[in-house]
Amino acid sequence: MRLFLSASLVLLCVSGVQAQEALLFEDFEDNDVNYTTSTPEFHDGTSDYFTITPLNGVANSVDPYSGFGGSNFFAVEDIDDGGTRPGSGTLSFNVNIAGFENLSLDVLFAAGGNGGGVPAYDSDDGFLVRASIDGGAFQNLLAFEAEGVTNQLLRQDTDFDGVGDGLLATEVFNPFNGLSIAGTGSSLLLELVVDSNDGNVEFAFDNVVVNGTAAVPEPASATLLIGVALGLVVRRRRNRSVWPG
Repeated sequence: MRLFLSASLVLLCVSGVQAQEALLFEDFEDNDVNYTTSTPEFHDGTSDYFTITPLNGVANSVDPYSGFGGSNFFAVEDIDDGGTRPGSGTLSFNVNIAGFENLSLDVLFAAGGNGGGVPAYDSDDGFLVRASIDGGAFQNLLAFEAEGVTNQLLRQDTDFDGVGDGLLATEVFNPFNGLSIAGTGSSLLLELVVDSNDGNVEFAFDNVVVNGTAAVPEPASATLLIGVALGLVVRRRRNRSVWPG
């Protein structure tokens, strides 16, 4: 019986269901963060900002978002700040994925510029999440774009062609869970890219999570582990058979 149980436990460890682990979790609850930015975070004191809110004093300028996690989230509006800054900003996360597979992304996203159904987004405004493994080609994971050229509503770009055609973004954060990241490797570069060049062009996101499962050993390794375990059990049984009493 013990022999059977021991072998079963080894098989479970080698080939059983493996739980996902969070390899990255950024909740923007403080300024001890897991990312770098392509342009410095800022708030000009009015309605131009690119930073964590309300932590960094942007609360009075931001639309009444709801559904985010905790007390803070990352908010963006008109980040060129009257033409004095770049109109595009990127948050970059470097994630150690060595030994993990079945990678996926969870993120919360909202947009304030669609408030009241009033269109504010142009074709050069947008939000994109993309990933690259070990310096390879980027794969697009999530995008929101204007549904037309000028003063349009913001919708999910389901086919990544630069035109919003899906879910309408609102001030209520929507969860996007289990966005698949294809491939394995040692290092994952995750980028959240926002383009916002006008007032009322507002984006917000929160709870950026990269998940993965520990890679299952190769068949040869698994066979070796099982053989070693069975050998130890058999040896133990033989030793017990020669004990006195």
